[in-house]
Amino acid sequence: MGFRVLLIAESGKDPDAIHNDYGVAPTGRFEEYSDSPVSGTTLPSGAYLLYINDEILPEDRVFAKLSANTSLIACYANETSMNSLVCSWKNGAEEWSVFHDAATEGIEHIEITGDAPDQLKAIQDRLFAERREKQDADYIFDIPIELFVALGGIRYDYNDEEGEALGPKPWHVLTRVSNTQKKKWWWPFS
Repeated sequence: MGFRVLLIAESGKDPDAIHNDYGVAPTGRFEEYSDSPVSGTTLPSGAYLLYINDEILPEDRVFAKLSANTSLIACYANETSMNSLVCSWKNGAEEWSVFHDAATEGIEHIEITGDAPDQLKAIQDRLFAERREKQDADYIFDIPIELFVALGGIRYDYNDEEGEALGPKPWHVLTRVSNTQKKKWWWPFS
């Protein structure tokens, strides 16, 4: 199957406020790896990261709500359909995004909106060169992922070294606050 995850890193907002905005509550349990449907941790960059494992798709209304009076960067990785996205939101509005959709648009697809950060060019040049040289994998999928990492995030499939930098059992397991009006996926806003 592969990963299908959404990571949201917020700066300038208290974790309790982030939990409230997203509609989750701390359980008091911690885990070494982010295996729960939703968990959170503070990154070395100082940003607070929500790691969402329960097939939630990236949605503008979620990012707008969470970025009110602050800023966030988000990363979506879907290894099944080979889609990846990184985006930046500030004060409820998208600043820029980088999107890859191999399944629908082709293996070299990349869509950039807004004024993406300077780090993008070097990442893009390196991974396109690797794709041309090796042609054995979808290297373009990693462009949004690596940009998220360069901006202070972590890889969605972080390795042991990256996990060690977070400390032992860094992932606070979060539980969704119940809402009887939603069916399959629960969002804290309508």
